Amino acid sequence: MKKLRNKKGFTLTEMLISVLLLGFVSIMVTVMTSAILNSTVTMREVAQAEILGSEALENMQSELRFGTNVVVAADGKAVSYTREDTDYTLDRNDDGKIIIKTKDTPEGTELFAGVSYGNLKVSELMFSLGAGADEGPNGSVVISVSIAYGKNVLWKGDVSVRPLNGSATAAYSDGAD
Repeated sequence: MKKLRNKKGFTLTEMLISVLLLGFVSIMVTVMTSAILNSTVTMREVAQAEILGSEALENMQSELRFGTNVVVAADGKAVSYTREDTDYTLDRNDDGKIIIKTKDTPEGTELFAGVSYGNLKVSELMFSLGAGADEGPNGSVVISVSIAYGKNVLWKGDVSVRPLNGSATAAYSDGAD
């Protein structure tokens, strides 16, 4: 009588190859998913930066448009103005937030009080006087804002504002700082 050998099952080599292929496919899927999630997060941060920057420019523009005695600081980091018999100063604090200060609130209040910046910050806020056609009309204030996520600037924008009740001037430093 002949014995029949039953050859059902897998060899050790076949199992190792299957595990290696499965591991390779899993790594590829993980890398692709991670790349998609990272680009989604980046796109969301850029969209939020555009919204924050646009709203910042729009709010500062409306503040300065109806201001009087608009004066740009010599270093360009702040602008002061009078509105409804109150003196204001617009600048940026160390946390990257735009602050409006008055004599009653010398520490200032945020331009976007109650709004979360998330991981975004105003990395640069500069004010300058418009001098020519490219920079806006004479007597206007050019506001430049940059929004960053970490060290990466995601959005930059600027706008020229001419106060309705006069023109802007500059405060010049006498070097005695």
